[in-house]
Amino acid sequence: MILKENIPLAHYTTFKIGGPARFFCVVTSEDGLDEAVALARRERLRILVLGGGSNILVSDAGFPGVVIKNEIMGRSITPIGNLATATGYRVSVGAGELWDGVVDMCVSAGLYGLENLSAIPGTAGAAPVQNIGAYGAEVARTISMVRAFDTRKMRFIELSNKECHFGYRHSLFKEKKGRYIITRVEFLLSKQGMVDTRYKDITEYFAAKPGTNGNAAPTLADVRHAVVDIRWKKLPDWKLWGTAGSFFKNPVISRRRYDKLKAAHPGLPGFPEPDGRMKVPLGWILDRICHARGEMIGNVGTYERQALVLVTKPGATATEVVARAKELMDLVERDTGIKIEAEVEWVN
Repeated sequence: MILKENIPLAHYTTFKIGGPARFFCVVTSEDGLDEAVALARRERLRILVLGGGSNILVSDAGFPGVVIKNEIMGRSITPIGNLATATGYRVSVGAGELWDGVVDMCVSAGLYGLENLSAIPGTAGAAPVQNIGAYGAEVARTISMVRAFDTRKMRFIELSNKECHFGYRHSLFKEKKGRYIITRVEFLLSKQGMVDTRYKDITEYFAAKPGTNGNAAPTLADVRHAVVDIRWKKLPDWKLWGTAGSFFKNPVISRRRYDKLKAAHPGLPGFPEPDGRMKVPLGWILDRICHARGEMIGNVGTYERQALVLVTKPGATATEVVARAKELMDLVERDTGIKIEAEVEWVN
């Protein structure tokens, strides 16, 4: 572990924004992580763990503690039981592995469960933290175990799916923010599965391309290709814009409130939750109700193809992003009565 000082964090986030870290190190092993955390505790400094930097907004003042860039790698696929008859497989990946590379590996191996989560930026270690989800899928449905370093007890632990307290864009790692640093994630996947094409965008994609799969159901590879295609048509080019993808969470509201809102705004989509509430696509609200899609104010705006995504011009500051985000939150509350939350983590 090599400790550096005053390293600009803008180079390590997809927003391309952020002041310097007081201390910065890259960790490639659990031993190195243990050492870095021990140093931070000894100096009584806060810790910030970075993966792909795709879901955070770092303050212009930077971070006054120790930033740990998690690059713990490793991938393995192990059959459960007899190799000749196995349909279930245990997939284990290091927290530093790129998430989309993990999805591609599983699809190539014929394993069902992650294909709808294709093309999500970031690393595998961030997936459980956010309980990432897209196109009707959530990563929590496939996770069997998360290995992490408990910074309070200073030891490595293994947490079951239940112990991770997964919810919509939520987990134990958010509840106990800063306590656990993920080093490895394990998934249970199967070769006997069925692709899920029920999400509206995917259904429409295959309906518009009848030759994609003939009369047969779409394959794993078909669905992955469709999701990648759909996502990149909606998302900005990360090389041209600063962005963290979807900036806000989709709100979940009562059925009664949803029905009332839909009566006022016909066509409002809604997706039933297990508890009877309805999840509403915030991008639709920002676009159709608030008319904020593609609106650039100063250096920060909503993307022209997806209002849920904030984009920044070169030279934008974290202060500008926060101000614009608050304006949009106030706008949604004014027009719908719904209080929305940021999905992106604010680091200061």
